[in-house]
This record gives sequence, C-alpha cells and structure tokens, in this order.
Amino acid sequence: MTFTSLQLFLFTVSLLSFAIYVLLRRKQRHPFPPGPKGLPLIGNLCDIPLEYHWFTYEKWGREIGSDIVHAELLGLHLVVLNSEKAASDLLEKRSSIYSDRPQLKILTKLLNAGNWVLILFPYGNKWRAWHKAFYAHMQPTIAPQYRPVELKAARRLLWNLFDTPQDFMQHIRHMIGQVSLSVAYGIDAAPLNDPNIALAETALQSIDAAQTKARILNLLPSLIHFPWWFPGAGFNKEAKTWKGNVELSRDGLYETVERMLDEDRAVPSIAASMITGLSEDSTEEEILMAKGLPGSVHIIGIDTTSCALKSFVLAMVLYPEAQRRGQEELDSVLGHGHLPSFEDAGALPYLKAMLHELLRWACPTPLGAPHRATEDNIYNGYFIPAGTLVFANIWAILHDPVTYPEPFKFRPERFLDPGTSAPVPNLTFGFGRRICPGRHFARDMIWLAMANMLAAFEFLPAKDAEGRPAPPSQEFISSFISGPIPFKCTIKPRIPNAKQSLLVAALQD
Repeated sequence: MTFTSLQLFLFTVSLLSFAIYVLLRRKQRHPFPPGPKGLPLIGNLCDIPLEYHWFTYEKWGREIGSDIVHAELLGLHLVVLNSEKAASDLLEKRSSIYSDRPQLKILTKLLNAGNWVLILFPYGNKWRAWHKAFYAHMQPTIAPQYRPVELKAARRLLWNLFDTPQDFMQHIRHMIGQVSLSVAYGIDAAPLNDPNIALAETALQSIDAAQTKARILNLLPSLIHFPWWFPGAGFNKEAKTWKGNVELSRDGLYETVERMLDEDRAVPSIAASMITGLSEDSTEEEILMAKGLPGSVHIIGIDTTSCALKSFVLAMVLYPEAQRRGQEELDSVLGHGHLPSFEDAGALPYLKAMLHELLRWACPTPLGAPHRATEDNIYNGYFIPAGTLVFANIWAILHDPVTYPEPFKFRPERFLDPGTSAPVPNLTFGFGRRICPGRHFARDMIWLAMANMLAAFEFLPAKDAEGRPAPPSQEFISSFISGPIPFKCTIKPRIPNAKQSLLVAALQD
C-alpha cells in the first residue's frame, strides 16, 4: 500500500466500525437522554465546543428542558448532569457502576501517569488500595497535624505580598507549593523561586500540554502506535519530554527523602512514612505507591488550590463590600493588625461563608473529573450504555439561579441566614467514591490563606495610564482546572508597620 491508501483504508475501517456500532445501539428499547441532533457516523463532533464546555452543556439542558443531556462522538457516548439531583442519583446512589474513570490514552500510555496519579486510576482493587493509603494521610483527624506547616506558609505569603505585591499570582502558587512540598516530602522550600516547586510546575505544564493534545488521541486511539512523523501523531515525540518532566519531579524528591532517612535527618512526611514502611520483600507496586502518593500530593494539589486563591483576590477587587465586611469581622474579633489562625475560625462566620461562596462562585473544576459507566443502566427512562463518559456540570449546578439567586455575584451572606441560607456547595470536591480524599486539607489551606490576606491587605483595582481605576474582567481560563485569567490589582497593607508585625506574628507561631 502507498502512504495515502493506508490512510484511506484506516479511515474506511473506522467508519464501518462506527456504523455497525450505531446500528446495534439503536436496537435498545429505551431512548438515550435528550441532546442535540448529531450527524451520521460522527454524531455531535461538530457541536462540542473547543472551550468552556460547561457553558454549552448548561445551555443545551436549558433549551431542551432536561437536567441530563446526551451527545455522541464517533460512537463514544457522553452524558452531562446539569443538576445536583441527577449527579447525586447517578454518581453517589449508583456509585458502584459510576466510579470508574476513562483511560485517557496520552496520560496513561505515553506519560505513564495513569499508573501512579490516583485521580486517573480506573475503579478496581488498585484504586482501593491506593485510596486507602492516601486517605490514611489526609483524613479529617489527620489533616489538623499539617496546620503548623500551613500557618508558616501563609505568613510567608504575606511577607512576599508586602515586598512585591504585583507578583501576587506567583506568590500564591509558591505558598501552595511550599505546603505540598513539606507535607509530601518534609522539605522546606526556599522563600522564593524554590527549584523543587519549579520542577512540580514544569510537571504540571507537561500534564496540561498532554491533556490538550489528548483530545484527538482519545477519539483516534490508534494514532498512539504511529511514528511521530505520521500526520496527527506528532505528540508521540513531545510525550517523551513530558514524561521525563513528570517523573523527574516525582523520583527526584523521593530519592532526596531516601537520602535524608539514611542520614537520619528526615522529618515526618508522607514520603518518609511510605519509605519507612517498605522492606526488602516489597513488591514493585508497593514501591510505586511509595513514590506515587507523595508525588500526587505535591504535583496535582498545586493547581486547584492556587486557582481558588487567585479567584479570591479577584472577588475582593470586584466586590469591595464583601471585602469590607470580612475585614470588619476580623477586626472586631481579633483587633486591627492581628493575624488569624485556625483557632479563630469558629468566631468568624462571615469568613466561613466567604469560603463557601468562593468555591461556588469560582469552582476550580467546572466539569469535575469524568466518570465512566461500567454497566448498561436506565435513569428516568433513559438508556445510558456501559462505557459512557459522565460529567457532573458543577459550574451549572452552582450557578442555578433557583438555588443561588444572582448566581454570578459574589455574595457570602447567602450562606448566613438560618431561615433562607443556600445549601453549602460540597460538590466542588467531587462525588461518591471518587470524592477528593484531600478536601479537608485543601479547605483548611484556602481558608487560612484568604483570612490572613484579608486581615493584612486591602485589594483594589489597578489604575490605567490616566490614573483611573481599571477593574479586571470576570473571565476565567477554559481548562479542566479553571482560574481567573492573569489580571492586575493594587494591594495595600492594612497593618501599621507591616513588616515588623509580620515578623512578630511569625515568631509567635
């Protein structure tokens, strides 16, 4: 065959396979959930947007009048749940068949990440064993032991914001990286530009690049077997670099902890605990778990938490009344110029409401991680076949105007009135058996950082060339983990003699 005829042959075989699949599926007695009408063979391939999928899926449901919508792409079924009831009915009440993950080819095959990043695991015995080990380090009774580390990082964040407030986005990511580095590996980060945090950032960038390229591979998985020079298969060459970046961050830090243990200078951490539990008889899987669990904590946790805190700064700039009310509560409870710690949380109800509203208004994962149905099943008279990808449209649920009036406004008070308060948005961290096991740790870190920033600084719009306030847009990045697009603001200290006050607070802690 010539090069051109080989392509034609593969394309023809694919079309015939999809045609047979579609004809067989049409024999089922129950209809698929409603959705946009697709084209023969390719289905709704032309209807799926390249960006901000959650907006489109919410629009489909609103126009169709259904809280569950269906699309089909080249024989692959996609179901989106636009209400909390539908998400709860399927992902929680039927979690036995909706706890699987689709195997994202480029992440599992080319990056090998699906072999050690817990969130990507298919549902099964390996996931259960790793989840149990992860939960042992992140359960609610354990999470408080990390609070001194979080407090130290929060104080460092304030110090960095005082010195170079224009770099606030970088400082926020450094704070999260500092905490994850300490918790996962027991390693203290440098005050700025820490090389270990930089390695994790590079790993994250590699995963993001891989996810972008994975779209075509998930639709045409046979491309994984083609050489890099084949049209559409160029990512095979790039993936070698991505894989190296990801594994360098994981393995380099693991080896550092091994040396620290050998030299009797290691401090308590997830990696130290995992390594200490190994023996000469440990299996390859047990060794991989000892590397993979701390690696997941350090690499994966940075993005979601830092996006939430960047959104907090944006909310404070755009909603000065909410900022003022939060600062008044802090000043009335602690006194002006004093910084909060975890012990103060119970006396700060408005700050707690701000955390709820932040996770609702700017949910870091608008569509959550995809679930996969492992069995054919019927829901409300609709047929959902095995293998269907199921997404909970968290953004749509948390912006439902019936549940949350004026959903696009940042209004923490919606969670304060005992008689009319809105439901707390717990679904931000996932559903059912695949709910994030580190959610208590993440909530602690977000609350502490935003409470300290609010006590120490005032957040104002930046000014344009003519000195007029230039508020940032309320625009977010279109990605699996979504945060505000880069923006500028003015950050002014509220504490008299701020540097000295921060130093005193740090010494007291």
